Amino acid sequence: MKLLTFRPARARSGHLGVLLADNRVLDITALSGRRLPSTLLECIQDGDAGLAAVRSAVADAEAALQRGEQVPQVFALADVTLEAPLKPGKIMAVGKNYADHAAEGAGQVYSRVAGFVKLTSCVVPHNATVRKPTWTDTFDYENELAIVIGRDCVEVPPEQAYDYVFGYTIMNDLSCRETQFAERKEGNICIGKNFPTAAPLGPWVVTKDEIPDPHNLRIITRVNGEVRQDSNTKNQIYNIPAQIAWYSHAGFEPGDLISSGTPAGTGMGYKGPGTWYLQNGDQIECEIEGIGILANTVSTRKRRS
Repeated sequence: MKLLTFRPARARSGHLGVLLADNRVLDITALSGRRLPSTLLECIQDGDAGLAAVRSAVADAEAALQRGEQVPQVFALADVTLEAPLKPGKIMAVGKNYADHAAEGAGQVYSRVAGFVKLTSCVVPHNATVRKPTWTDTFDYENELAIVIGRDCVEVPPEQAYDYVFGYTIMNDLSCRETQFAERKEGNICIGKNFPTAAPLGPWVVTKDEIPDPHNLRIITRVNGEVRQDSNTKNQIYNIPAQIAWYSHAGFEPGDLISSGTPAGTGMGYKGPGTWYLQNGDQIECEIEGIGILANTVSTRKRRS
């Protein structure tokens, strides 16, 4: 299933939805007469029982639609506004996890899973405007497969890692390169990866049963329609079980994320004329096979305080 969060008209908070096969959205939160999770986080926390309840609701709605009945909780995808699928408790990001991307920078490849923490306050949804900080000229994109954790866990053995995966989504790990590099010299990465709108996420979460092999997914980034990144998740240096095993030393809760690194083709690695760093008005599309497209627009306008 593709699970999403959207805000209906006059609603005070986002509703849990399921993307149906015909690009329509079933509003799970609005269904009555049955016990159902009202948010994606609740669905994750409810485990197998939550997913089974949602699947049953989807089957009933699809059967009603096939009979020609009206289902008022179904909307066209084009008519709804997507929010970020969820606000994770934490985002553990993997750095330099594709050798070709590592070569774009200093060339160093880590001897184990390593990276940084991305603040959840940076999360914005599909189609949101992302704001280029006024203090950077090296605003860069990074298309990444994000793993959604489904259960509480700590110190997970690699061979059990997939037992704790709920599903997958897309994160654009936006970066301010010169700040990131300066911080790394001091032994940390903080501001260069954490600023308002630095973590576009979505457009939805795909449950793990729909992606049996997350290490065989084409990953493509386009800026203004031009392909910049074109790789496959099979090229990751440290696979998802290794990522979960290492970062689970910090402990995971349902809805936490691991963002698993980006391949070559970023603005940092471009050597031709002009620049590939993001500019005002640029349209970014991060696409991952089996999930979809996360699209955002760059603005240089100052954010209101």
